[in-house]
Amino acid sequence: MKYKSLNEAFLEQLAGVKTSGSFVNARGSKQLEKTFVNFTISDPTKIDITVKGRKFNRKYAIAEWLWYLSASCKVNNISKVASIWSQIKDSYGEVESNYGSYIFSPTLENQSQWNWVVDELVNDPDSRRATISINQPYHKDKNIKDYPCTKYIQFFIRKNKLHMGICMRSNDIIFGLCNDVFTFCLFQQLMLNHLRDNGLNIELGSYFHHAGSLHIYEKHFKMMDEILNNYVTGPDFKNCKNIILKPNLTYKKILSIGAALPSKDMSKKEIFDHAERFKGVLFDG
Repeated sequence: MKYKSLNEAFLEQLAGVKTSGSFVNARGSKQLEKTFVNFTISDPTKIDITVKGRKFNRKYAIAEWLWYLSASCKVNNISKVASIWSQIKDSYGEVESNYGSYIFSPTLENQSQWNWVVDELVNDPDSRRATISINQPYHKDKNIKDYPCTKYIQFFIRKNKLHMGICMRSNDIIFGLCNDVFTFCLFQQLMLNHLRDNGLNIELGSYFHHAGSLHIYEKHFKMMDEILNNYVTGPDFKNCKNIILKPNLTYKKILSIGAALPSKDMSKKEIFDHAERFKGVLFDG
């Protein structure tokens, strides 16, 4: 399925899970699930969620992305604005699912996977090797509470456009899908900036999403019904804003201005104030 926006994708995929999903009982809880789901978002800047009933917190989504940019697995701050991170942390106060720790941390002879991909695409724009691995074999017995949902990220430049695909083993449609796609599309825009900064004259392409399991937990069934009941006459996304990363921003630039979520202890208010303060610095509009 191809959608114009995350709003549209979320709503239609939620309806699909309800109408054609199957009940499973994974890890001690009941879910409604569809397996091997694929969809495309044609404009990766249309990632705001305005669907009634979902109550998408854009400020939190930005704060989470800034935490990923920090590449820190510590949850001392992010857990203050989303309790799930405290629930899955290990004895060191860390989680396995800070995607930035795999994307931006030096892992390949002091080079990050991010920089490796940039070099690969600059040297060979037709490359099929521009991948970033997230879920690793060691995760199978490291933190039983946090087994990363994302398997890998892949970039393609085709017909002068940068496309990005995400492969996920598991995706909760209510919270996981919305926040993950928001985050990944910002990574796609950031990669575009890097490649342009390295001389490639390319445009933003499409976002491709694959989920081995797209599911909704029983505790969210009521929310699902409320959301879908609001749109029996068709969705209205007039208030949906494009989230556009400023074209001059690279990862190094974002770090240099202090936009990544700090590691020092912050209050919930300070975290949201940080996200709000840098929103105007990072994004157009």
